[in-house]
Amino acid sequence: MDIRSVDPRDQTWELDQPRYRVYLHDADGASDEYEPHGGDVVDVLTWAQAQRAGRSFVVYVCVPGDGLGLVRLQGSDPNAR
Repeated sequence: MDIRSVDPRDQTWELDQPRYRVYLHDADGASDEYEPHGGDVVDVLTWAQAQRAGRSFVVYVCVPGDGLGLVRLQGSDPNAR
């Protein structure tokens, strides 16, 4: 990991209450997808951990733009190439 200082003035926008997506993957790669509402990232990660039931999971933050984008916060998609 590489850490550097930043100038916060380069920021042009912020989401105060972002949406999240959680994908829970079984051993075959099939997934159940959810959008938890009303919590922060710690709440979402705690919920995903509690729901995993032996499955892997990926947590994304939803980023609006030209369509919907996802930024991975934790986990990895077993179907990614």
